[in-house]
Amino acid sequence: MIRSVRIIGWTTALFSVVIILSDVTNLLTNPMEQLNMVFRMFPQAKSGTDAITEMFQYSRIWSVYTILYFIYVFVGSIQFIHFKAIGRTILEIACWVGIMNACIDSMISFILWKQMKTMLSSVTGLMGMGLGNLNPLGMATIIFGFFLWIIPTIGMIVYLRKPRLKALMK
Repeated sequence: MIRSVRIIGWTTALFSVVIILSDVTNLLTNPMEQLNMVFRMFPQAKSGTDAITEMFQYSRIWSVYTILYFIYVFVGSIQFIHFKAIGRTILEIACWVGIMNACIDSMISFILWKQMKTMLSSVTGLMGMGLGNLNPLGMATIIFGFFLWIIPTIGMIVYLRKPRLKALMK
């Protein structure tokens, strides 16, 4: 059990640092630069870009939230490695919040994906590509991402609630 605490604690801490750095990088870049390059090449594609702008704004807000969430997870994982009861509690709370995040993110992603369908079709049509089949790929990605969050999170909650683990924590 002691070994699993160290493995899960360090893995969670490392994963948190990677996600924090990734989202900081995301905040420091401007995704609209790439989109403006497409609009310079295809000016007629600029109509109906409100959905894309909304998606980028959502992405930035989600990045700030993600940074704060994973700082919280990082603190909990460090406490967990040191066998502190507060670390186990923080990680369990983070798991429940993670389940809520997965539900909210999937719902918002689905709404944005539906709004983007028309925009994607018009842009790819102007470029001479018939990529209408990409729409199911977006839905599959949303579903896959949802389960990628939910399955490990439920496993972690089950692990964190084990009486033997609770007895190890001070």
